[in-house]
Amino acid sequence: MSKREVPEINAGSMADIAFLLLIFFLVTTTMDKDTAYLRKIPKKVETEQPQVPVEEKNIYKIVINSKQVIQARDSIINPEDISTLNSRIKHFYTVNRDKKVDRALNYPYYAFGTKELYTNNLRNQENRLGALESQEEIDDKTEKMIEQTLMAIDKWQEKLDMMNLYSQYSGKKEMPEIAFEAHIRLESFVDTDYSAYVAVQSEVQRAVTELRDEEASALFGTTWTAMNRYIIQNELEDTPELRVYKEHTELIETLYPLRLIEVKPKR
Repeated sequence: MSKREVPEINAGSMADIAFLLLIFFLVTTTMDKDTAYLRKIPKKVETEQPQVPVEEKNIYKIVINSKQVIQARDSIINPEDISTLNSRIKHFYTVNRDKKVDRALNYPYYAFGTKELYTNNLRNQENRLGALESQEEIDDKTEKMIEQTLMAIDKWQEKLDMMNLYSQYSGKKEMPEIAFEAHIRLESFVDTDYSAYVAVQSEVQRAVTELRDEEASALFGTTWTAMNRYIIQNELEDTPELRVYKEHTELIETLYPLRLIEVKPKR
């Protein structure tokens, strides 16, 4: 009795079917995106000067534990109440903003720059540069001092330009600047949920953005967000409006700087 032959399955089109399925899933599948603000990472600055401990009043410390409970300085914030972090950050920035006396001792102090101050500092650095460059022999140490002086000149010129711009639009003779050491310190643990970490970052960014928008609206009649969006969309252009917006946003970011230090997670 002859064996019955088993019919073969034609697999010639299986590759085509698999390819079509792959295309289908690539087209129809949606990928989750992290919800957060974009931030520029500051460049690392090398310095030979010894680090001076930062005063506690200049630090707004936020810690997120493994249960996503947030400790903002001495306050405990449950995950569902994270939006209250917004007003706390704003308070940190603004509580001493217009005060020279009777300041809240546990919060950053402000300096109040003037045209005279910035002009005098600029002239002092220019005189220093002239004295350094007039030396008969310029060694490596002198070259380094010249380089530092040139950087200082750029800094004070930028401060003076901002002061002039601020005075022009605000009518004030003093420009408030929060302490340079003032910053927000974000700490977490290895098992801290990533979404909680991002949510805290977003609340910090939202608070600073709202402060910037309020200040920009008061000075220029438009928000910092709108000007920054215009700059991003037209970054390849070189128009008078773009240059004005860049000057305006730089001033607003000087008045309300975002200094967020993220600490390596604890175990």
